[in-house]
Amino acid sequence: MKKFVIPLLLIALFLTACAPSKKTGGENVVELWVMPNSLNPVGDIETLLKPFEEKTGIKVKITSVDWGAGWSKITTAATSGDVPDLAQLGSTWVSAIAAMGALEEISKEAIASLGGAKTFVPVAWQTTGIEGSGVVSAIPWFVDARALYFRTDAFSKAGVTGQDLASWDSFKTALKKIYDADIVLDGQPMAPLGIAGKNDWNVIHSLAPWIWMAGGDFLSPDRKTCVLDSDAAIKGITFYMNLVKEGYVPTEYLELNTAQVSANFNSGACAMYFDGPYEAKTLTRPASEGGAGGSPAAKNFSVVGYPKGPTGRYTFVGGSMLGVFKQGKNKKAAFEVIKYLTSKTPQIEYAKVSGFLPARREAFNDPYFAADPNRKLFKEAVFYGRTYPPIPSWGLLEPILTRRLGILWDYVSAGKDFDPEKIKEQLKLAKKEVESILNQK
Repeated sequence: MKKFVIPLLLIALFLTACAPSKKTGGENVVELWVMPNSLNPVGDIETLLKPFEEKTGIKVKITSVDWGAGWSKITTAATSGDVPDLAQLGSTWVSAIAAMGALEEISKEAIASLGGAKTFVPVAWQTTGIEGSGVVSAIPWFVDARALYFRTDAFSKAGVTGQDLASWDSFKTALKKIYDADIVLDGQPMAPLGIAGKNDWNVIHSLAPWIWMAGGDFLSPDRKTCVLDSDAAIKGITFYMNLVKEGYVPTEYLELNTAQVSANFNSGACAMYFDGPYEAKTLTRPASEGGAGGSPAAKNFSVVGYPKGPTGRYTFVGGSMLGVFKQGKNKKAAFEVIKYLTSKTPQIEYAKVSGFLPARREAFNDPYFAADPNRKLFKEAVFYGRTYPPIPSWGLLEPILTRRLGILWDYVSAGKDFDPEKIKEQLKLAKKEVESILNQK
């Protein structure tokens, strides 16, 4: 599948109306709800679970739920008790669902049976429950990180290498060289960089690394105030948006979403863009199977990490968790499903079909990751990645942040001067709105 991003901006998690799990005719049945993580979301997981079902006698009934209608369904399911035994949860939504009292607490003994917290990617483990509660409410299943894809043939023409993307300054220098080279490949003029604007589901995810790399953040450490109007945050936002103002990104890209920018990269319309590991799978999948294999981009691409900013290198890391519902009818068997899906071999195999990254650290040692420089790069990205604070109110904050950051993109697309005071004005409005949520009793 292309462009599944743990889309927090869609506020869509899972859950359709589905009968609770039960034992029928002596068969032990676990109801599992998942999102469309691959081209064949149910079939791929059924294949993955077949050895488990044969060994344990547990039958897993899988329901695929579209991302589009999640929030109303989760609240309805959690309050009505009409829940599955087990469900895929977006990583940054676990705290909100746990705060509703809907998820079974996972005991220390159960966590130890998985290998312990250190078995999993650290940033993924941060989102296993409500921050500071000491309670684990879900287990990491897979993760998603971002990195920078680039066309090696375009770089060759411009006299640029991947090493020239190491820092903010050298990244901008490389963009200028590509811009000045006025590259045309296969009859296609090539812009230096493609990024999406306010119409994208990744508005916050796209800006977050630049805010973090400049030393800024969204919330204070005590989670009581919004610090998005800090000088550091403004510096990061300004650097990123000025890439458009300086001509390295065509203004019309700001009307596109990530999937459309990806398509432009694959067709040769831009030399670089930021995306997740599933793009590497797309570029290595034959066109007959829905991929872009055989395209000029597929034959001439590489991946590097984000250019390092003034205070470090960061990327946004999202992902999905597996949570057991308190009102599920087969919780013990549901945990056995978690135990299997988060074990090493299923982690590797599911990464191969979905394009996402394992949440289990040792899975990265498999040659599928270790021997492929592009996939290996994403392993590194996962370990310098960050995520949002796992507080119950985060889901309410995202629409506020999306709207305010979207207004900044409006300034850019309208060709207005990027006045730092205008930026701060919008961010102060965001601060006020965010803090009204944070301070609700």
